[in-house]
Amino acid sequence: MAKEETTEEMMELDDVSPGDIEFKEQLFVSDCSVIFLVVVRGQQCVMKVHHGRGPPLPYERKDRELDIHVLESTAYRRLKARGVFDKGVVPQFLGTMDKFDPKLCQPHLKKFLEDEYPPSALFLEYIPNMEMINLHNIQKNMLIVKDDPNPDRVVWIDFNRANTFDERHMTDKQKILIAEEEESMEGFKMYM
Repeated sequence: MAKEETTEEMMELDDVSPGDIEFKEQLFVSDCSVIFLVVVRGQQCVMKVHHGRGPPLPYERKDRELDIHVLESTAYRRLKARGVFDKGVVPQFLGTMDKFDPKLCQPHLKKFLEDEYPPSALFLEYIPNMEMINLHNIQKNMLIVKDDPNPDRVVWIDFNRANTFDERHMTDKQKILIAEEEESMEGFKMYM
């Protein structure tokens, strides 16, 4: 979508319940999530459903979040708070539906029925004609969306392993990691 359409037409999706969702098409499936094209309250968008996660296991790291949904939704919320979506850099983040009963979304969420913990979902701007990058379609301009009305933007859509830190409580190690990431991003900007 063009920036003007996105900021004017996209509404936040707060307090979504399964009954608000009209499933149109399954777009992608992985071990971690399923992505659907849906309509919620009259608005077409993407719904990314993550498998639920329980408490950390004894052998897992205690110093960072491991829940993919929490990681990705936190990254989107922080990007939104910084005004990144207004620049057309990433798809609009519309909201979440946390820990819901997958039985209310059948047959679409049958993959989640046997899970020990309930799934959660993100709602994102739908970008028509988006393609997954793979060995068959990789090319020099692989970060550009095909037929994008705003061809100057690069779309990053997956933040499911994103580390985010609270600026008010960062450790020295986290500050170093952020500085390294900022340096990497400056390199990306030079080549765009």
